[in-house]
Parts: sequence; C-alpha cells; structure tokens
Amino acid sequence: MAQNQIPSILILCLAASISMTLLLSVEAKKTKFTLYFQDYAFGPNTTFFPIAGLPGSKLNYTDFGTFFVTDDNITAIPNEGAPVIGRAQGIYVVTDKGGKNLLVLLSLVFTSGTYNGSSIEIQGTSRQFDLNRELPVVAGTGKFRLTRGYINTDNFFYDQERGYSVIQVNVTLV
Repeated sequence: MAQNQIPSILILCLAASISMTLLLSVEAKKTKFTLYFQDYAFGPNTTFFPIAGLPGSKLNYTDFGTFFVTDDNITAIPNEGAPVIGRAQGIYVVTDKGGKNLLVLLSLVFTSGTYNGSSIEIQGTSRQFDLNRELPVVAGTGKFRLTRGYINTDNFFYDQERGYSVIQVNVTLV
C-alpha cells in the first residue's frame, strides 16, 4: 500500500513546484514616488522630540536607549511651507551602544491628495549616519493594503541654527 502512495506524493510535489514557479514568475506591479518630511528638532514647531532614556543620559540622538517621538509634515515638494499631504508619525529608539543605529517604527498617514485615507507602515533599523538609509515597508492600509517594499531616505536640506531638516523619502512598493 505504501508503494501506491509514492507516485501520489511525487505528483503533489511536482504540482506544488510548478505552482510556485508560476507564482514567482509573475512580475509584481511597482509603485514609486518621492515624499519629503519637514522635521524640526527644536523651537516652537518641534516635531521630533526625546521622551525617555537611560538614567544619566542627555536624551541625545546618539545616546543608547533614548526614545524619540515624531510627527513630521509630509509634503510632495521639499519647500518649507509646501502643502501638507500627510504626517510621518512614530517612534525612534537609539538601539546601538555606539549611537549609530535607530529602530524606526513609523506610519506615513496620508491626509490629502491621491492617497488620502491610506497609510504605509515602516519598521526596521536606520543607520542614521549613512548618507542613504534603506528601511522596509511592512504593511499598509487603504490604497496600500497588503503592500510591501522599502524606502530610501536622504537628508535633502539641513539648517542647524533652526534645527530644521528636510528628509527626502523615495518609496518603492510592490
């Protein structure tokens, strides 16, 4: 009786293999766009703020264990004061004892435009001193339901005196 089951198992394995090959060969549609985060580290419009850290730390962006919250405007162009199309809301935690890496948990919440009512969820490690940083997109809602992909971020503009940064975010979704 066991000999009669072997061909059935082989046929099942072959069918599964063919199905996976066909599934993987279908090219997913890519969506790409660029956004800009308007980030204020201090001053009256602060959008990036330390909330907790290890005892004795200065709550600096390089101090291991420091938690930050963020609520940056998202714009379609890099100009300060550009129309807001959403918010980048989340938590950053300095997870590297040397202060080089951040754990990023970030929601891009769209409040107007083409993606109004949708969101993109980002979770991963950011090597904060690299010129270009890549983070995974792990989920989404609305028009981005079941999405996956990645973002690349780069410092587009920085005004140290005002604590104002513009971060360019290139989004690639599949």
